[in-house]
Amino acid sequence: MATFSKRARYAVLLMPYLFAITIVKADESPLDENFQLPVLMVTGEKIERTLQDTASAVGVVSTQQLEGLPESRGVSDVIKDFPNVFYTDTSGAPIIRGQDTQGPNFGSLAFFGGTVPRAAINQDGHYLSFYEFVYSSTSVWDLDTIEVFRGPQTSSQGANSIAGAIIVNTKDPSFTNEGAAQLEIGTDRRRRASLMFSGPLSDDLAARFTLDYNSRDTFIDYTRSDFATGDTDQDFENKNARVKLLWLPTSIPEFEGKLTYNHISNQAPTWESASSSYKRLENETGSMPNWVLDADTWVVDASYLMNEQTKVSNQLQYADLHVDRVSEPFDSGQALIEQENISNETRINFGTGDGLLKGVVGLYLAKTTSDDTLYIRGISQFDDKKSQMGLFTELNYRLSDRWLLTGGLRYQRDRIQRNGTSSYASGALQFDETFTAWLPRVSIAYDVSEHTTIGGLVSTGYNPGGVNLSFVSRDFIAFDDERVTNYELFARTRLLEERLGLSANLFYSSYSDSQRLLPNYLNGVQYGSVVVNAEEATSYGLELTSDFQATRRLLLQGSLGLLHSNIGSFTSEGGDAYEGNEFGKAPGIMVSVGALWSITPEWRWSGNIRHVDGYYSTDKNEAAYEVDDYSIVNTRIAYQPVNNMELYLYINNVFDKRAETYLYDDRSVGGIVANMLEPRQTGLGIKYNF
Repeated sequence: MATFSKRARYAVLLMPYLFAITIVKADESPLDENFQLPVLMVTGEKIERTLQDTASAVGVVSTQQLEGLPESRGVSDVIKDFPNVFYTDTSGAPIIRGQDTQGPNFGSLAFFGGTVPRAAINQDGHYLSFYEFVYSSTSVWDLDTIEVFRGPQTSSQGANSIAGAIIVNTKDPSFTNEGAAQLEIGTDRRRRASLMFSGPLSDDLAARFTLDYNSRDTFIDYTRSDFATGDTDQDFENKNARVKLLWLPTSIPEFEGKLTYNHISNQAPTWESASSSYKRLENETGSMPNWVLDADTWVVDASYLMNEQTKVSNQLQYADLHVDRVSEPFDSGQALIEQENISNETRINFGTGDGLLKGVVGLYLAKTTSDDTLYIRGISQFDDKKSQMGLFTELNYRLSDRWLLTGGLRYQRDRIQRNGTSSYASGALQFDETFTAWLPRVSIAYDVSEHTTIGGLVSTGYNPGGVNLSFVSRDFIAFDDERVTNYELFARTRLLEERLGLSANLFYSSYSDSQRLLPNYLNGVQYGSVVVNAEEATSYGLELTSDFQATRRLLLQGSLGLLHSNIGSFTSEGGDAYEGNEFGKAPGIMVSVGALWSITPEWRWSGNIRHVDGYYSTDKNEAAYEVDDYSIVNTRIAYQPVNNMELYLYINNVFDKRAETYLYDDRSVGGIVANMLEPRQTGLGIKYNF
């Protein structure tokens, strides 16, 4: 792989594409009119603040930006353009700063050892479980904002956010009637239908109803004549239904109550991978299991404004999850997971935005129970219990008109219990461990001017330990919790009369007992993987984002992510020693440039170009599993014949780039297979507001 200095030089060559957007000339002079970038708010750190005042590396996508993006079916499609955030599969979780957010155990290990994601995806107060995280699609229909945090967010989000956090906020009910509908068709039998209606039920109560359905056929052709289909289905289907009630009692104007119910029903194949000549998108495997997921989530929010400076909030959440892994034949890997989760977070926010002191104190409690059954070479059964407690606080103290000091602290306690038996193990599993951590965070910010802020941040992160199963030794192997200390310098500015927004974060992360997943081999054949702890690991890099409202009609955006990683000495279960390897799935350069152009009041065009540098698939850094760099272009054009109707055409992966994104061994094929980029996708749609 290229050295960091070579990557940096390459990035310098690409910088003009990122920042030339600031001198684009269009049909209006940017200095003749009074138009500005919108002020974006960030809520994921439990204190609402502007993006300008947020020290963490975070990107925010608003409703207006969502409407103008090249076509997106899920949150994963939206966040791929953030620096140092990308995906290696069409079913999967993001990689953030080189950290696989699925967690240390994934694939089959997630079943045998259980797992906790490394990043929190929180939708309206519900933290997605591993199976929702990986095998379902978070709909972007009727969303308000998406916030993507890079770097440890443990002090505000809890144990499963050492890599970052993704906060998804859906729209609240309105007290005026409104509605929207959408229909779409496309290649690979893409189909989408969406509906939303919102309005008052009484003077105090409003409701919002949302439905979203989308599906497509797999782009992989399974070529074996004896391919075992059975009850499996390798296509994608996502169903999402949500109901929200908002209660604002006129008799108690300080009180606000909200009830959110969400139901999802999804299915997806385990992989979309190709064998032999990858670009042909063919697979010679004998079967491909799929995952069917049904989940019901209830969230009750209540808040009371005690006075102008103090607000008490409580959020109670309950989720019921049913997951089937469908395989053919049944006894080759059929699995059933029944999971329940309940959590409660109580917060007190105090102070005002322009006051001397403001902050938050809160308590988070959660419990997850799971019954897991797997049918392969007999029966594997596990009972899993996880309990979490997080006591957290953050204080913002304004030292002067220009200096702001922020300090945060969280005490986190996680107990993991997993008991069961497996035909792959020589004995029963009885795992019961409690992990605790004190997690401080401090930042200092200086307002150079009204529109420019610079500062520094030190934050800590942690992920609890766990257990996994070695198919080679037939033993359950425990691994320790991992920790990180993260140092960042940040800068935020808005120039050209607030039409140009620039954001930069320079970071250095030092990990101890870093949890690394290594392939496990017996006589040269891979049999699963095993998590080991590396005593130390480091990563550092730079992230830049740019938004330029060049004219009233033209918005230009760009981002650049640089990353260098190094794992200290670590040893595989088989005794092989490694030192100085790069993180697997950690590209050194990511560049994205995009535009949204309202050509006329009726016509609107958007497009983006994204480039990802090459990387290794695993921490072993083997050349056979090295992924080449690739670039992808997406575009969309929309026509609005009347104010409340839009017709659109989109093309994703315009040049039909066929690129591998992750390489791994598949014994059923007898060689290496590759997860692939989606080939070119074309679709037509209509949106109607009423």
